[in-house]
Amino acid sequence: MCKASLDLNPLPFPQFSLINTTTNHMKNSYKFLSLMLFLIASGAMAQNQKVWTGTSKLFGVNGATNPTSSVNWSVGNGTGSATTKLDTTLARAIFSRYSWVNSTANMIVDTVKVSETISGCVSAVVPKLVEVYALPTLTMGTNQTLCSGATPANFSFTIGNYANISSIGTFTISYELRAGSATGTALGSGSTASITGINSNTVSINTSAWPTLTANTTYYFVITNFGSEITTAGSNPAPGNLTTTDIAALPRTYTITVNPAITAPTIIAY
Repeated sequence: MCKASLDLNPLPFPQFSLINTTTNHMKNSYKFLSLMLFLIASGAMAQNQKVWTGTSKLFGVNGATNPTSSVNWSVGNGTGSATTKLDTTLARAIFSRYSWVNSTANMIVDTVKVSETISGCVSAVVPKLVEVYALPTLTMGTNQTLCSGATPANFSFTIGNYANISSIGTFTISYELRAGSATGTALGSGSTASITGINSNTVSINTSAWPTLTANTTYYFVITNFGSEITTAGSNPAPGNLTTTDIAALPRTYTITVNPAITAPTIIAY
């Protein structure tokens, strides 16, 4: 007689463990936290310093960190000198000012390095990358000649090397409308303006706010400032505005000539 046997072993189920699940969850949480900390640290890291060719920047270290040290500066292609001066917040700040010349169309990269020495012992060398940009190249377009009483047309000019300098950030351009001379005084309300947030190679000028132009006069549209809108980030001073000397070398003047007024003729019967 056959006897039925009862198998008390449980049916096979997929391997599943609450402990394993908890462990995997913790591992994923640690990975996520590590990624977030990395991203935060990356955002806080100092970015490359950006400068215009021909301009200088001051670099410094906190002299209070190693108050008895000598500070060693070096730079690849820049020129300048190191100085020491007191600072109200750092007690002793060690500075070095460098300037660069970029005679190429493209951005070039140089490196400023600093270390500190105490009793013959030298610290690690800390590098700072510097991006050196060429001056903007401007094409002002065709000058205007108007009849008396006519309104000047809106016009535009181009930044020829925009692609090579756009890494600096968005730009701002200021201008003045001057009468009789490129070095004259701005006309008045509406004749001075700034254009901000420039992020393309074409800059449009709207003349609708300009004052009425007088007959028999030549007016000069003069760019008075060309600057970067980059903000200070990661302890980097902004590249800032080009100096008057810098922009004086640019083709920055556009003229609008208003012809003499013409009086309407009177018909005389003979």
